[in-house]
Amino acid sequence: MVCREYPSDVIASTTVPASTLTPAPAYSVEDYKIEIPPAAAADDAPFVDRLARIVNEVYVEAEAGIWRDGFQRTSAAEVAELIRAGELAVAYLVNGNRNSSSISNKSDTNDGKGNNNMTRSQPQPQPIGCVCIKKLPAGDADGEDAGEEKGEFGMLALDVAHRGGGLGRAMVRFAEDRCRGRGLTTMQLELLFPTAFEHAFKARLQRWYARMGYAEVRLQSFADDFPCLAPLLAGPCEYRIFEKRLV
Repeated sequence: MVCREYPSDVIASTTVPASTLTPAPAYSVEDYKIEIPPAAAADDAPFVDRLARIVNEVYVEAEAGIWRDGFQRTSAAEVAELIRAGELAVAYLVNGNRNSSSISNKSDTNDGKGNNNMTRSQPQPQPIGCVCIKKLPAGDADGEDAGEEKGEFGMLALDVAHRGGGLGRAMVRFAEDRCRGRGLTTMQLELLFPTAFEHAFKARLQRWYARMGYAEVRLQSFADDFPCLAPLLAGPCEYRIFEKRLV
């Protein structure tokens, strides 16, 4: 892997508070959609900022105690770069306002029947999560995996208000289907585990991925893969690689 040079705004002086509770979902899976946004969405600052904020809020909890104080998982600049590259899938809430209307303008004129004219605008889909999906560079595999084409997903994040209803699994399936459609045969994901203490969230996450068919296949050196990030770790960690066959 190539070490990413994180922009300075990724290492912030403050962090957002983590959520410790997962509320019951207010919507069903039918209220959501998952898609790759157009490259032009990278220039939509509020859209990009919201996604970066969701990711960083999730990772404050997901990787608590793993990084030094002030570390943030991503930045608006990185999110925009992934969108331009077509490597970020976004989950949207599309029916969140189905019981209410958004009125953008009211006119004092009438239609000749004594009724006021009102212009109603359709509510825009609201981004509430994302997942990064990439094809691994050729040559990353060796040994019996040599020549095998693999996909990878990461930075899976979902707004806390929408957890627990199956959308996270749907986002993983979207990533798998996208890689399968590109002819890739294996999906890979990576997880950091601290070795000095048991990380309850990581353990729960590993069990969640195992139920979807992901198995640990090897350990890698985080310092070798990400030499610019390794000094920011709060302590020693295992860098575990998980895989699932797609075909």
